[in-house]
Amino acid sequence: MVEPDPRGTSRERQLPVVEETAVVLVPHDPHWTLLYLQEAPVVMSAFRERRATIEHFGSTAVPGLVAKPIIDILVGSIDGLHPSAREIEALETQNYVFLGEDGRRPGRWFWRKRGQLAFNLSLVPLMSDLWEDNLAVRDYLRAHPKQVQQYAEVKLHAVRLSPNSLLGYQNHKRAFMQELRKRAREWADAQGRRARSEA
Repeated sequence: MVEPDPRGTSRERQLPVVEETAVVLVPHDPHWTLLYLQEAPVVMSAFRERRATIEHFGSTAVPGLVAKPIIDILVGSIDGLHPSAREIEALETQNYVFLGEDGRRPGRWFWRKRGQLAFNLSLVPLMSDLWEDNLAVRDYLRAHPKQVQQYAEVKLHAVRLSPNSLLGYQNHKRAFMQELRKRAREWADAQGRRARSEA
């Protein structure tokens, strides 16, 4: 059973304020898929008391796409509840830093793991727009190599404009991403693939 919201417990957490500075893009590394497959059981062990599923998403999940060398992991929770204190603590033992709920995307709970390997972890309600849109973009790009090249050019231009601010980098590619998500949703709906997991 998932515990009450950890924000309301007696052990209040001081969430870190994180804004990564240097933005580094590197060519796609096929090894990223293996790193995800190795990390997925570690992540899911923290969520063993809830019904959930897991996916590799983001740029490191798209062959041929330049990316920050950070593996993005998406966990979809069937119950849609916030993380419990027990889940947060279990991830802390695996060096995941809990960053709380995304203020721009309510319902998305976020962790980061940094070190020799780097991971971003998001917990969202399964079948929500946060789940479906991320997988639609991934699958659309995997099926459209020309779009991968166009997105790569946008990313490289954004990092040239804002090499020392992740927020600035994201802002410079925001308009393109909005259009990409729209095209991906339309494509996924037409293909009957939206919200379909790889498993």
